[in-house]
Amino acid sequence: MEHREASARIETTVAVEEATGPARMRRVGLWQAIAGMAIAIAIASLIVTIEISKALSRRTYYLNRRVAALNTTVRTLKKQTTVVQRKLGSERERATVGETFEKILFAPDLRTLKLSPPTKSSASGILAMSESANAAMLEASGLAPSGDSEVYRIWWVPKHGAAVWAADFLVGDDRSATVPVDLPPRGQRAPTIEITLQDEAYAEDPWGPVALRGHLAPGK
Repeated sequence: MEHREASARIETTVAVEEATGPARMRRVGLWQAIAGMAIAIAIASLIVTIEISKALSRRTYYLNRRVAALNTTVRTLKKQTTVVQRKLGSERERATVGETFEKILFAPDLRTLKLSPPTKSSASGILAMSESANAAMLEASGLAPSGDSEVYRIWWVPKHGAAVWAADFLVGDDRSATVPVDLPPRGQRAPTIEITLQDEAYAEDPWGPVALRGHLAPGK
């Protein structure tokens, strides 16, 4: 009796295993297929990502080259604009100098003053001025070229009181300059005019070395 029951259980177990085996195998195959698809999708995504990265890299390289070329063009245009503006400024300055000089030369109260260096030097200058024309003009030659951040600064120096700034100018390799100059303040009839070489920064007093100096006597 017991032997028959054991045989029956074994047969039942075998039958169950035979029934569930194919289903288990199907599930395993399904998961293997899903895993394979996931791997394939991952590989495909990686390939697409690499291609997109290459395309973006090429695009970025092209855009960088384009931007660099445009920047070069902009710099060139800025330089050209600067040159044109300087030329226009020089022409305007020449016109202003010419008009001022003509106004002074034909003024009835034209006065001239010779400027000389305080030390041994080949520099010299002539100041022409007219109170009726409310203008003055300096012509200087033999001056050393002004360096970087340096200017020649013209001062009216009264007998009493503080010096008064009149104009700034630069000197190039030709060592000469023609500069409109503000007249000395009214009430200072016999001032000294000094031209100093100093830093272009603002200054209230002449502190650089004196390049030219002249004394304006009353009535001259």
